[in-house]
This record gives sequence, structure tokens and C-alpha cells, in this order.
Amino acid sequence: MAASDWQRALVALAATVVGAALVAVLFWARSIFIPVTLAIFFAFVLSPVVNRLQRRGVGRPAAVILTVGLLGLTGLGIGTIIAQQITRVAETSAEKRESITQKLTSVKQWITGSGESKFGKLVDDVEDVFASAKPVSSTNAVVVEQASPSMAAQWSGILSPAAEILGQAAFTFILTVFMLLKREDLRNRMIRLLGAGKITTTTKAVDDASQRISKYLLSQLMVNTAFGAIITISLFALGVKYSILWGFIATLMRYVPYIGTWVGLIPPLLFSVATAPEWGGGWGQPVAVLVLFLGLEAFCNNLIEPKLYGQSMGLSEVAQLVSAAFWAFMWGPIGLILSGPLTVCLLVLGRHVKQFEFFEVLLGDQPALEPRVAFYQRLTAHDQDEAADVALEAAEGHGAEFALDSVVVPALCLARRDHHEGDLDKSDLHYVATAAREIAEEVAELRPVTEHPAESRVRLLIAPARDEAEHVAAEVFALTLDPSRWEVKIVGDETLASELITQVDEFRPAVVLIATLPPGGVTHARYVLTRLRQRFPEVKLLLGRWGADTAEQDNRSEAIKNIDGIDRTLADSRKRLADLSPTLETAGVNEQRPLVRRDLVGTAGA
Repeated sequence: MAASDWQRALVALAATVVGAALVAVLFWARSIFIPVTLAIFFAFVLSPVVNRLQRRGVGRPAAVILTVGLLGLTGLGIGTIIAQQITRVAETSAEKRESITQKLTSVKQWITGSGESKFGKLVDDVEDVFASAKPVSSTNAVVVEQASPSMAAQWSGILSPAAEILGQAAFTFILTVFMLLKREDLRNRMIRLLGAGKITTTTKAVDDASQRISKYLLSQLMVNTAFGAIITISLFALGVKYSILWGFIATLMRYVPYIGTWVGLIPPLLFSVATAPEWGGGWGQPVAVLVLFLGLEAFCNNLIEPKLYGQSMGLSEVAQLVSAAFWAFMWGPIGLILSGPLTVCLLVLGRHVKQFEFFEVLLGDQPALEPRVAFYQRLTAHDQDEAADVALEAAEGHGAEFALDSVVVPALCLARRDHHEGDLDKSDLHYVATAAREIAEEVAELRPVTEHPAESRVRLLIAPARDEAEHVAAEVFALTLDPSRWEVKIVGDETLASELITQVDEFRPAVVLIATLPPGGVTHARYVLTRLRQRFPEVKLLLGRWGADTAEQDNRSEAIKNIDGIDRTLADSRKRLADLSPTLETAGVNEQRPLVRRDLVGTAGA
């Protein structure tokens, strides 16, 4: 195994061990991480409120204490009401047991029909199987009764969870206060950890990320709170008891992506089914509850949320659902509720801090691969249909010429690079080039027909520098030219320099374009262009160095002299030819006349 393979295996093993250790720590130390995460969440949410109070002349400590204190009192009041209503719901459910049984029986009959139907009989049989108790085989059965726990054990079972919850709440409260008070200090420490010497860039990134997260989380809190408040008021108007509890559940569940609202709908809907009044045949109130949730959710999703924080934060749907499942497993219901904010925080951090860029790749809804890379990847997998879909999608969104210039030609460059590095054999290179040519012809058909008839067409000879990929690039470029203005001839990619000179002599073009793709090829292109310039001084010589993003990445080609232009995109080459066309037509360079030749000296004439 090569050294590089060992290094990759070692890195993969280390990443797996670190990931497993991190998951284990998050799970076993959740009693610490949950309050810390809640404190960070509240710090982001309350930070804009504290800043607004400070701008009104309130000092930082007073603004923090006022904001957090108000939040604590509000939470304490709502918690007390919710606890009371939960107790009353349990009592009501016991009192309404007979009514609930009747409603469930009617629902069952509506679904399965009467017991005389085959489906109804099947359901009854299944119920009988599961409801029947197993007979005791021995006549001397021994019944073991578990001793009731002592009073101390009972109080311990009640007080221990309550003390843990109160302790976590107090820790969250205190930590939120100190995070808001020491916000600048915490920010500076993060900048020092992430800056790597680039203080200005990191400061802008961290500030931008924190502001975006704060704005999003505050907006989300406002929307979800308003959603819960409207649910509470509407349920109260419909006569559904304990509407505050149902509104609170709806507010919390709305943090869960996609399914949260419908999970929050289940408790009030079931309670309404069990306790509904007689109007509407006993089903009017449940139907009204269902319509209320459906209409309000549609209104928030389509009108309110897009105006507040855009159609989405750019999160992948799959990533949100996987994140919800992961955090629910790690931290239970609190993790499920916090999964949305946590995912958003990680995504924004990945977008603005380079060290965490992998979060954007894992969680974002942007394509994981650039169109040119996705196009090339599909071609290497011999999936021409999906590759064509990538190119056609780019053509429909930005135009056919953009797709050819930004998808097809760069893919040919990637194929040449992999072929030179030994990762793509000759047969695969041939397949990629052939498939790219066919797809380019399909894309070119989407171009609008804009012919500009001229008195005479200008002859253009395109010569690929070396291989089949460059020959395909030359053919792609020819597809973008106006046939009413240009008479194009493309020579083979295996043509020698001496053979190219012969073809130029026979075809007598006004312009010769050497097509070459990076990487490499500069030396050969310089040699061919030098020979052509010595032999045909009046011919316009152009170099299409297509696929090179910038001159800095391909600076060797800038050293080529005695040519009329170097272009790095098909669009630039096409524009240069359009600028030359009127001059060449006026000069009548395409008339049947011999080209001026020069005697060649040295090896160039060999």
C-alpha cells in the first residue's frame, strides 16, 4: 500500500475515533451540555433585545438583568399554568373515559364497518387475540406481590428528577446572564482560536455569523410564539378546554422541522374528539381544530416566514430530519426541540468560518458538487443521461453558451488532468470526450438563431493542440459560431505541425485558432504558433486557452509572443472573432490569392 493510502486510512481512522468519542461525550454528559446549549440559544435570542436597551441608555448589566429576569418570570408563570393544566387534563381524561370509549368505538365502526363485514370480523379477531389473557397452567400458582416502597423512597423518586430539572434551569439562567455580560470577551476568545493570524477576516466572519444567527433565532421565536398564541385564543373560542397547554405544546413542537406542527396537533385534536360538544354531530369541534392548524401553518409557511427570514436558511431537508433524529436520541425531547436551532447555527458557522466549512457541505441545500464537477463525475460513471441533465439545467438557467463554457469545457479539462495523472485511462477519456460532444450538440440546439448574413464568409481554421479532448473543445466552439459569417474547418487532433502548415496553405484561412486545454500544452502551442507566424505572417493567429480560470493560474501562456490574442473562455474567443470579422470582410482576405510565405531558418523549418 502506498504511503498516501496509509495516510488517508490513518486520517479516516482518527476522524472515526474522534467522532465516536464526541458522540459519547455529548450523550453521557448531556446534563452539562443541555444547559450550556440552552444558554447559548437564549444568549443569541436575547442579544438583540439587550442591544436595543443599551441604545436607549440602559447600562449593560441592567439591560441583561432586566431582559433575563423578564424571561425568567414569564417562563415561571407559564410553567406553573402548564403544570396545573396537565394535572387537570389527566383528571378530565379519567372522568371522560366512557365518552372516549364511545368515540373510539364509533371511529372504529366508521373505518371497519359493522362486525358483519369481512374486514370488521378480521379486526375483531385480531383484538380478541391480543386481548385474551394466557391461562395459568399450574393450579398451584404463586402470586408474588411487590412490597410498596417506603415514604422516603417515594419522596426521593419525586424530588430527585425535580431537583435535577431545577438545577439545570438555574444553571441555564446564570450561564445566560454571564454570556450576555461577557459577550465581547467570549467573541474575542473565539476569534483568537479561529483567527490563525487573520484577525480582520475572522472578526467579520464571526460578527456576521452571530448577527445572522441572532436575527434568525429571534424571528423564529417570535413566529412560533405568535403561532402558539393564536392557537391558544382560537381553541379557547372554539370551546376546547386547556387551550394554554395546547398552545404551549404547539409553540415548542414548531421548532421540530416538518413534522413538529402535526405532532403538536395530535394532543388537542384527540382531546377535542373525546370531549367535543354535540354540535356538528360531535365532530364539528375536532374538524375546526384540524382546519385551524392547517390554515395557520400554511399562512406562516407561505407569507410570514419568507418575509422575516427568507424562504429557508438553506438547510437540506434530509439534514434537518437526520439532525432531529440525532439530537432526539442524544438529549431526548429537549434535543428534538433544539435540533432546528442547532442545525442552523452549525450551517451559518460553516458558511462564515473556514475551519467549519464541512458543516455547510453536510447541512446545506446547495449542490455538493459544482455543475462542471457533477457533469464530469457522471461522465466518468458512464451515465450520459444524468450528465446531460446537468448541462441542460445549466443551459436553461443561464443560457446554452454559459453551459458550454462553464460545464462542458471545464469537464474536458478535468478529464485531461486525470488522464495525465493516470486516474483515467485512454478508453475512459474517449468515452468522456465522445459523450461531451454529443451533449454539447444537444445544448447548442437551445441557442437562439441569430444569423447575420454577410457578403462573404470568413474562413476560420481551428486546430486542436494535441488530443481528443481539445478536438471536442474545438467542435464545441464551432457550434457557437454563426455559419452565415464563418466558414469553419477543424483539423484532426493528431495532425503534425508540418501537416497543419500544409492544410493552412490549402484552405487559406483568414484566422487560425489553436485550441488547447489546461493543464499543460503551452510549449506545444508556442511551437505551432511560431511556425505558423513564420510561414503565414498575414494570417490572424489566436490561442484559445479555454478552461484556465485566470491568467495567474496559467501564467506560462502569457509568455507566448507574435500572436493576435489569447482567450480563456469560448465567449472571449467568440467576441474577438466578432471584432475581427468586419475588418477581415472589408479587406477581402478570403479572395483566391496566394498567401505570403517566408523562408524558414533553423529547426523551425524542418
